[in-house]
Amino acid sequence: MEEAPKSKLYVFEPLVRKLPEVSVPKRHVPFKEKFIWSALTLVVYLIMAQIPLYGMAAEAQNWWGSFQYILASRSGTLMQLGIGPIVTAGIIMQLLVGARIINLDLTQSRDRALFTGVQKMLAIFIGVIQAAAYTLGGAFGSPISLQAILLLIAQLTLGVIIVIYLDELVSKYGFGSGISLFIAGGVASAVFWQAFNPLESGAFPGELGGAIPKFFVDGVFYRPWPEPSMVGVLATLAIFFIVIYAENVRVEVPLAYSRFGGIRGRYPIRFFYASVIPVILASVLFANFRLIGRIFGGSFQEFINTYLNSPNGLTQVAADPIRAVVYLVILVGASMGFAWMWINMTNMGPRDVAQQLHRSGMSIPGFRRDIRIMERVLSRYITAVTLLGGAAVGALSAGADFLGALGSGTGILLTVSIVYRLYQEMAREQISEMFPMARRFLGE
Repeated sequence: MEEAPKSKLYVFEPLVRKLPEVSVPKRHVPFKEKFIWSALTLVVYLIMAQIPLYGMAAEAQNWWGSFQYILASRSGTLMQLGIGPIVTAGIIMQLLVGARIINLDLTQSRDRALFTGVQKMLAIFIGVIQAAAYTLGGAFGSPISLQAILLLIAQLTLGVIIVIYLDELVSKYGFGSGISLFIAGGVASAVFWQAFNPLESGAFPGELGGAIPKFFVDGVFYRPWPEPSMVGVLATLAIFFIVIYAENVRVEVPLAYSRFGGIRGRYPIRFFYASVIPVILASVLFANFRLIGRIFGGSFQEFINTYLNSPNGLTQVAADPIRAVVYLVILVGASMGFAWMWINMTNMGPRDVAQQLHRSGMSIPGFRRDIRIMERVLSRYITAVTLLGGAAVGALSAGADFLGALGSGTGILLTVSIVYRLYQEMAREQISEMFPMARRFLGE
């Protein structure tokens, strides 16, 4: 019998039970079906990113800046808020659980269901707050009637709700997560358009918008941001190959299986141990600060716009190198902090890994079979790799922005990592389809 609920969040359980949810599949979902659900979900997102908001008094302003790519946002559409409310709610809930403020045990099914439901409600609430801030702050023009304000808030909130359930659908019936899919889809479309756009530039009439057509027609290799150039194309390709290489770099800790006569094995610790999650969390945090700065204005807004907003392109970096250095230091520091926080909140820390290996009957050769010793040895590797990996993704993101990478540096970093992991997941799924017995070894 499960223990009595301890968390005060259980006051929300009646509401959580009334929330609609995508049911967990009770069977193995075939590869083709997963692919179809993922593709349909991405198509729905891309369509929503083209549906304009009704009731705007003027063209919508982009308050997110270059963060719009990470947030899967598109100004003036149902995707104005993108995944911002969902990720923000996730950060808050994970912090509350990690600090044991809400006292939930996510290994228990009832606590986990409550956690997920409350996170949904929090995401919707944050969506309403952000929608109100955008609307009342004049992002859609002014003056604007009360009826139009309420209508705009309702449309933006509806967009957040749809994204929540699309993400849930992909997580249970597709590949990866909806959030990752939306980021990759939005950035990929932006990169393609910035690279190959054959039409005139909106910012500079008379000039070709795409970097590659501009280079072959006029021989222009570099032009200042916001216009894409071949420097940005090369930076994008460089980030692509660096991320693919880094995804395959790992430290392997030797292990021995005491239950099977001391058979040797290895525990791989990838260089990007926390994946690119740290830079997503850092970017969402910066984007929320940017929104708050818009509301309060003054010196706070000036600081946010200067030091929490990356210089784009070599021209801006050369014009204010101090800003570039400060932004780099802040982003790298935030990414390292979020990397460490993430692994400790998702059972990837040294203690959690040591407990998992100990329960599996594994030990580290040359050391006594003691969970405390195993934790101490693993900590040497996991701590260093986590902090170095977090610093690397932050530095790669900032460096790509400084070079004017297409779709923003962070967007490219995330997209390459997401696509690579999707490829790996799809490859594993194909193996399990060809060899059904392999599912047991792949964790299905």
